[in-house]
Amino acid sequence: MFWLSIVRIAALAFASLCAIILLGLGAHALAATTNLGGLPTFAWSGLGVATAVLALITIPAMIAIDLMRTGAFSSMIVVELSWLGFLGVLFLATGGSAADRAANFWVSCNTWSPQEAQNLCTETSAAAAFGILGWLALWVYSGILLVFLIIHATRGHYVWRSTVKEANFGAGAPPAGTNTTGPSMTAAQGEYGIEAKPFEAAALNPGAQPPYGYPPSPGVSPSPGVSPTPTGYGQPAYGQTAPGHPGAYPQV
Repeated sequence: MFWLSIVRIAALAFASLCAIILLGLGAHALAATTNLGGLPTFAWSGLGVATAVLALITIPAMIAIDLMRTGAFSSMIVVELSWLGFLGVLFLATGGSAADRAANFWVSCNTWSPQEAQNLCTETSAAAAFGILGWLALWVYSGILLVFLIIHATRGHYVWRSTVKEANFGAGAPPAGTNTTGPSMTAAQGEYGIEAKPFEAAALNPGAQPPYGYPPSPGVSPSPGVSPTPTGYGQPAYGQTAPGHPGAYPQV
C-alpha cells in the first residue's frame, strides 16, 4: 500500500529527529554533571547518547537504501520489525529513566541553583518527552505493519521477506483450493506427467496398447481382443516367392 510507505517514512524520520534531540540533551547532561561536580551521573544521559547514535546510523541508512534499491536485506519486513522493535525499547528506556529522574530527583526546577542546574532539570524533562515520542513513533508503525502481516498470512499471503513497497497488502484472499506454496499438481502433470511421456506410461502398463504410434516392447503380448493390423509385407508362405518391393535391389 502506498499510504503505508508514507507512514513508514514519516515514522522513521520523526524517530531520527527524536534521536538528534536526545543526542544533544544527553551529551550536554554528561558535560554538565562533570562541570557541576555535586550532581551524580544520570543513567538516561549515557543511554540517550547510545540510543541516538544507533538510531542515526541505521534509520537514515534504511530509508536511503530502500529508496535506491529494491529488495535490499535491510528493507526486509522481518529485519525492519526486529530492529525497530529493539530501537523502540531503547527509546522507551531512555524516556522512562529521564522521567524518573525528573519526578524523583529534580522535582521542581525553580528550586535549583545555579542556572546550569535548572537547565539540566528542564533538559531531563525534555529527554523524557522525546524518548517516549520516539518509542511511540516506532512501535505504532511496527504495530500497524504487524497487523497487516497477520491478516494477510491468514489469507495465504506471506510477505515477511519482502519490503513494504513491494508487498501487495491490497490483495484479497486466493481462490479456494489454490496451492500458494508451489506449483499445482495439475500443472506439474501437464508438464512432466503422463501426457508428456506416453512411452513411460506404456512401460508402466505392459498390457495396454502403446499410444501415439510407439512400437510395442519386445516380449510384450498385446491385450486380448487386439490384433495387429496387416501391413502386406509379412513373411511369404512356404514355397511362395516374396512379392517385390518398389525400389528394392534384386537378389542374386
